[in-house]
Amino acid sequence: MTIKITEKTYKAIRILIESKTPYKEIADYMNVSVASVQRVATSETYEEYKAQLGGYYYKKKAEAAKAEAMKKAEKKEYPKDEPPVQVVEHRQNVTIQATHYMMTEMQKTNELLTLISNKLAFIIDELTGPVKKEA
Repeated sequence: MTIKITEKTYKAIRILIESKTPYKEIADYMNVSVASVQRVATSETYEEYKAQLGGYYYKKKAEAAKAEAMKKAEKKEYPKDEPPVQVVEHRQNVTIQATHYMMTEMQKTNELLTLISNKLAFIIDELTGPVKKEA
Protein backbone atom coordinates (compact mmCIF):
# COMPACT_ATOMS: atom_id res chain seq x y z
CA MET A 1 0.00 0.00 0.00
CA THR A 2 1.35 3.40 -0.92
CA ILE A 3 1.06 6.57 1.09
CA LYS A 4 -0.03 10.04 0.11
CA ILE A 5 2.93 12.29 -0.60
CA THR A 6 2.98 15.30 1.70
CA GLU A 7 5.36 18.23 1.49
CA LYS A 8 7.74 16.53 3.97
CA THR A 9 7.83 13.27 2.04
CA TYR A 10 8.27 15.26 -1.18
CA LYS A 11 11.37 16.96 0.26
CA ALA A 12 12.73 13.60 1.50
CA ILE A 13 12.24 12.03 -1.93
CA ARG A 14 13.95 15.04 -3.57
CA ILE A 15 16.97 14.57 -1.26
CA LEU A 16 17.16 10.86 -2.15
CA ILE A 17 16.87 11.66 -5.87
CA GLU A 18 19.69 14.23 -5.62
CA SER A 19 21.88 11.61 -3.89
CA LYS A 20 21.50 9.42 -7.04
CA THR A 21 19.56 6.68 -5.25
CA PRO A 22 17.74 4.40 -7.74
CA TYR A 23 14.01 5.14 -8.09
CA LYS A 24 13.06 1.57 -7.15
CA GLU A 25 14.90 1.84 -3.83
CA ILE A 26 13.37 5.24 -3.10
CA ALA A 27 9.89 3.84 -3.85
CA ASP A 28 10.46 0.86 -1.55
CA TYR A 29 11.96 2.94 1.26
CA MET A 30 9.36 5.75 1.16
CA ASN A 31 6.48 3.32 0.49
CA VAL A 32 5.37 5.09 -2.71
CA SER A 33 5.16 3.99 -6.33
CA VAL A 34 8.01 4.35 -8.82
CA ALA A 35 5.74 6.58 -10.93
CA SER A 36 5.34 8.93 -7.97
CA VAL A 37 9.10 9.12 -7.57
CA GLN A 38 9.42 9.93 -11.28
CA ARG A 39 6.84 12.72 -10.95
CA VAL A 40 8.74 14.14 -7.98
CA ALA A 41 11.96 13.99 -10.03
CA THR A 42 10.40 15.94 -12.94
CA SER A 43 8.87 18.64 -10.75
CA GLU A 44 10.71 21.59 -9.23
CA THR A 45 8.36 22.33 -6.33
CA TYR A 46 5.71 20.53 -4.30
CA GLU A 47 3.00 22.69 -5.92
CA GLU A 48 4.22 21.70 -9.37
CA TYR A 49 4.12 18.05 -8.30
CA LYS A 50 0.52 18.46 -7.12
CA ALA A 51 -0.40 20.09 -10.44
CA GLN A 52 1.16 17.17 -12.31
CA LEU A 53 -0.64 14.75 -10.08
CA GLY A 54 -3.99 16.46 -10.65
CA GLY A 55 -3.52 16.42 -14.43
CA TYR A 56 -2.45 12.79 -14.31
CA TYR A 57 -5.52 11.69 -12.37
CA TYR A 58 -7.92 13.69 -14.56
CA LYS A 59 -6.34 12.10 -17.63
CA LYS A 60 -6.57 8.59 -16.14
CA LYS A 61 -10.17 9.18 -15.06
CA ALA A 62 -11.14 10.36 -18.56
CA GLU A 63 -9.40 7.36 -20.15
CA ALA A 64 -11.15 4.98 -17.76
CA ALA A 65 -14.55 6.54 -18.49
CA LYS A 66 -13.92 6.29 -22.23
CA ALA A 67 -12.85 2.63 -21.90
CA GLU A 68 -15.94 1.87 -19.82
CA ALA A 69 -18.21 3.51 -22.41
CA MET A 70 -16.54 1.52 -25.20
CA LYS A 71 -16.92 -1.67 -23.20
CA LYS A 72 -20.64 -1.03 -22.60
CA ALA A 73 -21.17 -0.15 -26.25
CA GLU A 74 -19.56 -3.41 -27.35
CA LYS A 75 -21.42 -5.61 -24.90
CA LYS A 76 -24.79 -3.85 -24.97
CA GLU A 77 -25.77 -5.80 -21.91
CA TYR A 78 -28.72 -4.86 -19.79
CA PRO A 79 -28.81 -5.38 -16.05
CA LYS A 80 -30.47 -8.65 -15.20
CA ASP A 81 -33.13 -7.04 -13.04
CA GLU A 82 -34.06 -4.34 -15.62
CA PRO A 83 -35.60 -5.13 -19.00
CA PRO A 84 -34.34 -3.22 -22.06
CA VAL A 85 -35.96 0.15 -22.68
CA GLN A 86 -38.67 0.07 -25.34
CA VAL A 87 -39.51 3.07 -27.49
CA VAL A 88 -43.23 3.80 -27.67
CA GLU A 89 -44.42 5.80 -30.67
CA HIS A 90 -47.31 8.21 -30.17
CA ARG A 91 -49.29 9.37 -33.16
CA GLN A 92 -51.66 12.31 -33.04
CA ASN A 93 -54.06 13.79 -35.55
CA VAL A 94 -54.26 17.55 -35.74
CA THR A 95 -57.24 19.28 -37.32
CA ILE A 96 -56.82 22.85 -38.52
CA GLN A 97 -59.89 24.96 -39.05
CA ALA A 98 -59.54 27.86 -41.44
CA THR A 99 -61.44 31.06 -40.78
CA HIS A 100 -63.57 32.83 -43.39
CA TYR A 101 -60.86 35.47 -43.79
CA MET A 102 -58.25 32.79 -44.56
CA MET A 103 -60.52 31.19 -47.13
CA THR A 104 -61.15 34.46 -49.00
CA GLU A 105 -57.42 35.25 -49.03
CA MET A 106 -56.63 31.79 -50.39
CA GLN A 107 -59.26 32.24 -53.14
CA LYS A 108 -57.69 35.59 -54.10
CA THR A 109 -54.25 33.97 -54.23
CA ASN A 110 -55.56 31.16 -56.44
CA GLU A 111 -57.18 33.65 -58.82
CA LEU A 112 -53.96 35.66 -59.02
CA LEU A 113 -51.95 32.52 -59.78
CA THR A 114 -54.42 31.58 -62.54
CA LEU A 115 -54.08 35.04 -64.14
CA ILE A 116 -50.28 34.83 -64.03
CA SER A 117 -50.38 31.37 -65.61
CA ASN A 118 -52.66 32.62 -68.42
CA LYS A 119 -50.38 35.61 -69.12
CA LEU A 120 -47.30 33.38 -69.27
CA ALA A 121 -49.09 31.03 -71.70
CA PHE A 122 -50.01 34.04 -73.91
CA ILE A 123 -46.40 35.32 -73.88
CA ILE A 124 -45.07 31.91 -74.87
CA ASP A 125 -47.59 31.65 -77.69
CA GLU A 126 -46.56 35.09 -79.02
CA LEU A 127 -42.85 34.25 -78.88
CA THR A 128 -43.11 30.91 -80.61
CA GLY A 129 -45.55 32.20 -83.23
CA PRO A 130 -48.11 30.19 -85.09
CA VAL A 131 -47.14 26.70 -86.01
CA LYS A 132 -47.14 26.17 -89.81
CA LYS A 133 -48.20 22.85 -91.17
CA GLU A 134 -46.20 21.60 -94.09
CA ALA A 135 -47.90 19.48 -96.66
